[in-house]
Amino acid sequence: MTKIQDHRIASGFIDTARVYLKAGKGGDGCSSFRREKYIPYGGPDGGHGGRGGSIWFEASANITTLAEIACHPHITGPDASPGKGNRKDGAYGEDLTLYVPCGTVVKRAGTVLADLKEHGQRFMAARGGRGGRGNTAFKTRFNTAPKISELGEPGEVYEARLELSVLADVGFVGLPNAGKSTLLSAISAARPKIADYPFTTLNPNIGMVQHKGKSFAAADIPGLIEGAHEGKGLGVLFLKHILRTKLLVHLVDPLGFGAMKPEKSVRVIEKELKTYHPLLAKKTIILAVNKSDLPEAAGVQEALAKKFKKREVFLISAATGKGVSRLLDHILKLLPSIKQEDLYQAAAQSQPASLQPKGGFSVALEAEGVFSVKGAKVEKLIAMTNFNQPDSWDRLHRIFKTIGMDKALRKVGCADGDMVRVGGKEFQWSDAVPAPGRPGKFAYKYKKFDQEYGDNY
Repeated sequence: MTKIQDHRIASGFIDTARVYLKAGKGGDGCSSFRREKYIPYGGPDGGHGGRGGSIWFEASANITTLAEIACHPHITGPDASPGKGNRKDGAYGEDLTLYVPCGTVVKRAGTVLADLKEHGQRFMAARGGRGGRGNTAFKTRFNTAPKISELGEPGEVYEARLELSVLADVGFVGLPNAGKSTLLSAISAARPKIADYPFTTLNPNIGMVQHKGKSFAAADIPGLIEGAHEGKGLGVLFLKHILRTKLLVHLVDPLGFGAMKPEKSVRVIEKELKTYHPLLAKKTIILAVNKSDLPEAAGVQEALAKKFKKREVFLISAATGKGVSRLLDHILKLLPSIKQEDLYQAAAQSQPASLQPKGGFSVALEAEGVFSVKGAKVEKLIAMTNFNQPDSWDRLHRIFKTIGMDKALRKVGCADGDMVRVGGKEFQWSDAVPAPGRPGKFAYKYKKFDQEYGDNY
């Protein structure tokens, strides 16, 4: 772990987190028959299993960091209860809600699932599994006494990445010791640490600015130096927080930074912004020369005004307040005309398209004599089939035949005795005519292929 990361953890500010989500498993359905004295032909009365608990993320304005979730990354939703006889359905698993800061982006495999910007906005990150049906659901006029029930569906399991991008209307940028934190503390109630050495501010600070009856949120973005987009300084950690801002106020130190002159520092910072993200090249940037009480300040303002003729260059003093009111007037004038960019567009579906198989299912040859069948619905069917019930075997075979899996396997060369892997289980293919009361086409070997989900199958 780098020294910079140590500072971030010590300060309690964490803006990224990797979490492992596992929603609750649905309850198993019950296979039961009503047996009471003097009541013949009671019939099936097995209840359904409950739905497993889902995992929700909810944005809260009372939280400013992902530290709590980052320290407890393994999140598991409660399982549901199984169904019982006498048509008693199982209890639902209680949904689990995790609170995250406003501005949190939820990603899965690089795809944005949700952008939680407003207080109270909720997103179902992992859906709980459906409860298995009891044998009452399979009763028909042709089968009045079904001995079939389903297992509960496993809940969604995947790894998610949470990224926090602070929500602010105005961002203060500039080289270290330009006076960004001083200005924020002067115009808002924020109290960032202020000192006369570089990299005093180790994380973004946000404050609400009230001026002439209007207000806006301002953020102090720390650690920008030359090469920030490559990881130098602290910039690579916090450049993403500038993306959501409507406009930027670039504070310039009239004394420069090290051997860098003030005029060059403006070019350096703006080049870093444009290199990091193309969107930053389009943002409105206001130049403000800070520390106007220094004798060099007025000359630096004139020099910048000549180089950047299309911009208005302000001369302010964050310490004394000189020129700050005029700067705030200009900010309030520009903000209403700037449209907020919809930076993170959530996918229309809860699962990224790259993770979804095309069509109903796909059949492929993995090795000599070993075939695999993949498809969300097929895998779900396998997971919910109770292989301890012979009638469930017959039902599974009928479904496979109906959806054309038999033909698809023959087409790719599946022969008698070959192994077929479906939904984490292995079957042995057979073209022999099944004996009465025995499963056909597939002979289950009771061998787990994928141990990832443990007993969920």
